[in-house]
Amino acid sequence: MDVIGIPAISSSRHDAKVRGGRNGEIEALRAIAVLMVLVQHVPDNLIFWHTREYDFFTNAGFWTGVDLFFAISGFVIARSLLPQLQDMQDITAFVRVTVTFWLRRAWRILPSAWFWLAAPLPLCVLFNRSGAYGSLQANWEQFVAGILDLANFRFDEVFFRFPAGTAFVQWSLSLEEQFYLLLPVAAFLLRRYLPAALLLLAASGFLLPDTVLWHMLRGGAVAFGVLLAIWSWHPTYKLCAPAGMAQSRTARVSALVIGIACLISLGSPPLHIVWFPIGPISLVAAFLVWLASYDGGYLWRPSPARRLMELVGARSYSLYLAHVPVYFAVHELWFRQFGARIPRRGEALAYIMVAAAALAITAELNHRLLEEPLRRRGKRIAARFATQFREDSA
Repeated sequence: MDVIGIPAISSSRHDAKVRGGRNGEIEALRAIAVLMVLVQHVPDNLIFWHTREYDFFTNAGFWTGVDLFFAISGFVIARSLLPQLQDMQDITAFVRVTVTFWLRRAWRILPSAWFWLAAPLPLCVLFNRSGAYGSLQANWEQFVAGILDLANFRFDEVFFRFPAGTAFVQWSLSLEEQFYLLLPVAAFLLRRYLPAALLLLAASGFLLPDTVLWHMLRGGAVAFGVLLAIWSWHPTYKLCAPAGMAQSRTARVSALVIGIACLISLGSPPLHIVWFPIGPISLVAAFLVWLASYDGGYLWRPSPARRLMELVGARSYSLYLAHVPVYFAVHELWFRQFGARIPRRGEALAYIMVAAAALAITAELNHRLLEEPLRRRGKRIAARFATQFREDSA
């Protein structure tokens, strides 16, 4: 057992696959998470008229897709980072590994995030007859908070009191970026006590009331994801693999549908299931990530449908960042053409389809032209830094 609390890393084929390659089931689960968020934000941001369907989506808890994202991030990031920190006693080696990790994450997430923080600033001035993009002040406040990784604290400040700004979804990115900053430091300082600290964080979701501030700081799903990554190196992880689910389509579909239904129900305001929903939501999200973590077909076997979801999952970050500005753009175009008139049923369907197509195109462009090229550049910069740092320290 090493100082972080995980056994020595096995060189098995499975471990190499999880460390170095993409997990198809995790990517499909990531797609489900982003689709849940896209649906959650359709009312008010895209659909500006009230119908029974509008009320259903408003009252459903599709926002819990964010917690599914958190659990995935906790697992994937810890699975990659913690092995590099095991048995590390030298502060110089710790700095090299940690700064290399931070450089890669910064180039992976910040360029796209900053672009979509800045984009609403001219749009709210030049393309905003409908008022969909809000005020310049609200968007500037959001821009500054996002740049400083304080968007989650700002969202607590303005929630239902002041305009949030177009890029309000970036609160979750600030929370994840805070996690990226803290995880390697916590792993190095806490060492074998890291799992205990993560358990306390995960347990807090079952003990603390669901206030707005706690909602913006909730880390239970991330903690469960990291704990799952730590467990994945223990022999009991493979012993607990639900191998029978690979042979039972009924079991796989049931697990996925019931898991997502539980997330949506726990997050639904009209359904008063428990007064501490964050804890159960985090646990259900971690359960789904656990099934997907083996990439053994226990949650979703390879198929054309899963391949499509994997493509969506690979673009989930771009979809997440772009969807609200695109929704507002479609709303603005409708307003410029038809004013405040409510679309008829056929028009409403076309309106939604145009929004879906515009979002798909925008996300693909962001993925190809901004996200992926800069991710690869960041990877090269981080590798050069690690090599130079090692040479300078020799």
